[in-house]
Amino acid sequence: MKERINALRARIVKEKLDGLVITDLANIRYLVGYSGDNGILILTKNRSLFFTDFRYQEQSKREIKNAIAKIRNRDLFAVFPVEELKGIRKLGFEAENLTYRNYRRIKQQIKKIKFVPCENWTYQLRAVKDSDELKLIRKAVAISDAVFTKILDRIKPGVREKDLAAEIDYLITQQGEVAFPTIVGAGKNGALPHYQPGMKKLKKGEPVVFDFGTKYQGYCSDMTRTVFVGKTDNNSKKIYSIVLETQMRALATIKQGEKASEIDAKARDYITEKGYGKNFGHGLGHGVGLMVHEGPALAKTSQAILNINNVVTVEPGIYLSDWGGVRIEDLVRVTEHGCEILTKSPKECLEI
Repeated sequence: MKERINALRARIVKEKLDGLVITDLANIRYLVGYSGDNGILILTKNRSLFFTDFRYQEQSKREIKNAIAKIRNRDLFAVFPVEELKGIRKLGFEAENLTYRNYRRIKQQIKKIKFVPCENWTYQLRAVKDSDELKLIRKAVAISDAVFTKILDRIKPGVREKDLAAEIDYLITQQGEVAFPTIVGAGKNGALPHYQPGMKKLKKGEPVVFDFGTKYQGYCSDMTRTVFVGKTDNNSKKIYSIVLETQMRALATIKQGEKASEIDAKARDYITEKGYGKNFGHGLGHGVGLMVHEGPALAKTSQAILNINNVVTVEPGIYLSDWGGVRIEDLVRVTEHGCEILTKSPKECLEI
């Protein structure tokens, strides 16, 4: 973590600031290890100061590294630690995170200090994972893979989406935490990419989309698999094969130096060529780390160029409102000459 702080401190010096206020809790965890729900980190050229309230006093002692922890009132913005800002003339803040209300509250207390917006500084550092982060992500992925293997035995006609989702969540929590609301979409419900499971019962022949992730010691995994309840028809298998081929083509193009937008385009072009371009309406993928959605994005509008140890999803899909959906999602690590597929669950068309 010391190297992360040093990298951010170098950016502070490069941009000719005297310090930076960090309010994004994921960024704070990335930099000093704190996992609580209330905190502010102030980095200067030679000091790292963390502030929280009494509820997290003992937690701070256990978790905080490379920063001095100080306990203040619960509302950290109402009485900002102005006394710690001696010698500060230009102070940066996380423009993508600090609310306008809290910006105004701080600004009123530091009238003689220039308050400078800084966009995505820590976010950009987080996009490239170090060895410790990769170890935790691999563990999260392994948990999800094991959960998927177990859930296959529960898939049968008459089982409700909600029951399968509850079972997935239970299995995940035996070793980690649920990274985001689990998706189980059967039949037509699979045509909603972010569908939340309901009382629908699985029926023979229909597709079921499973999208879930594990959080392990703060780091996330994300995977999607689509299976069929019993035997299905040839048209369903055809759609599945198109999505799988799309993903395989995308995986083959991922490597250091590639433009994220071009990877998305190549995948999108193939689905379009097969007649389903209008049925693939989301980006090809996104970064994963402390948050399940972070940089870099694999999307049409993305400006990102891939770096070694970016960790991203590759998740093409086809969604038909009168039938359902197919999505296949792996988590991968970008390497110099390609990518390492972290997700190990099978991708062949499964008829359960």
